[in-house]
Amino acid sequence: MNIVIENLNANIIDSLNISAIKNLKGVYDINTLFNEISPLEYQKVILDITSVQNYTTIQVLKSLISFVNPDNLIIVLSKENVDVTYLKEIIDIGIYNFAYTKEHIKELYQSPNRYEDALVLVNGAVNRRKIIGIKNITKHAGATTLVYILKKHLEKRCKVIGIELNKLDFNFFYDKGLLSTQENSLELIINQNTNQDVILIDINNSEKAINYCDEVLYLVEPTTIRINQQLLVDPTIFNKLKDEKVILNMCSLDNADVKEFASESHLKIYYCLPLINERKINDSINGLIEKLKL
Repeated sequence: MNIVIENLNANIIDSLNISAIKNLKGVYDINTLFNEISPLEYQKVILDITSVQNYTTIQVLKSLISFVNPDNLIIVLSKENVDVTYLKEIIDIGIYNFAYTKEHIKELYQSPNRYEDALVLVNGAVNRRKIIGIKNITKHAGATTLVYILKKHLEKRCKVIGIELNKLDFNFFYDKGLLSTQENSLELIINQNTNQDVILIDINNSEKAINYCDEVLYLVEPTTIRINQQLLVDPTIFNKLKDEKVILNMCSLDNADVKEFASESHLKIYYCLPLINERKINDSINGLIEKLKL
């Protein structure tokens, strides 16, 4: 069982349906939190940072972790309420588990951050350039649009470009940070963009491009027609993907259906993305970014 303390970020925490032995709502000083938490036995404390009075004062959080083990603490943040300097300060005192989305809270609940993981989140990207490939498995699974949407989200926190291989679909986005090129020019463009933190590649039909990628996301639209179309082309496709990062894109399946699909296909589903409104910032996309540690 857990302790849940929420305030301005209640909409994120409430969507998790976490079982709790104590649920507090509002703003509390550190002495009140000590009295509420210390007598209880619990697995995790899910703490909305805005629930802590004077939370911007690091000494307050030092007092907090004097009675809450940081390994059992998940702090829920809002980008509007904290900055990079603050995040570095809480890492320095030993708090590594902080999240902005429900997906990341779930991940931290199962696998707490290490020091290195927390630094990645603070920096917005790994200390070296990271190249992420995105490839459609089923027909029209949305790789081109996903590169565009990821870029729009990432450019608020780091330097990022998108590269499309062997097609010209990027022309329709009218975005100078999206480059269309042929496979034989990929290495040149990568070398010309050493200042970028993240490079997203719409791989299309290029096998060569995979060799340049740190990670590749394989997109599957889990509808009957798309799955059966692909199995007709390649009946062994799911066997080839069993150890890869498979994303169910434009996915309307509920959790039970996703588990059933994973069981039938023998795939480990890395992430599920619903149909996204590309004009707005989306929590599901932010969750994917956090999971990729970009």
